[in-house]
Amino acid sequence: MEIKKIEKNKENFMELLLEADPEKEIVQRYLEKGELYVGGDEGKTVCVCVVIKYDENTCELKNIATLPESRGKGFAGKMIKYIFEVYKNQFKRMIVGTTENMIPFYVLNGFTQYHHTVKNFFIDNYKEEIWDGNLQCIDMYYYSKEF
Repeated sequence: MEIKKIEKNKENFMELLLEADPEKEIVQRYLEKGELYVGGDEGKTVCVCVVIKYDENTCELKNIATLPESRGKGFAGKMIKYIFEVYKNQFKRMIVGTTENMIPFYVLNGFTQYHHTVKNFFIDNYKEEIWDGNLQCIDMYYYSKEF
């Protein structure tokens, strides 16, 4: 997978970003201030992610999404390893907020420390109910990776 940082026309990747975060207005807010990375395979964009500065010591993985037909092939894992390398000399840690169902994926990919929980995050911040499989998303669980 070839990965590159996108500086201009980030909104061109909105459709794929919405796979991981279904509310366009929320994605637009962090996309503006974040850094967008795009992973391609055989000339096709298969994975995207957005990273923002959280505070002086911490950056946050705000969004990572893979095309539905490209899932299960390791693209997201490769993207996470890549961004760890990009940010490890700029910050002390990276955090990620996730749904309950996705915690094992992030732990497997290096986010091994529980950081904190934001109660009712999805209910308070989204207009529509958010579902991850058959589980309604209510709380946001944050995990971290120390560099």
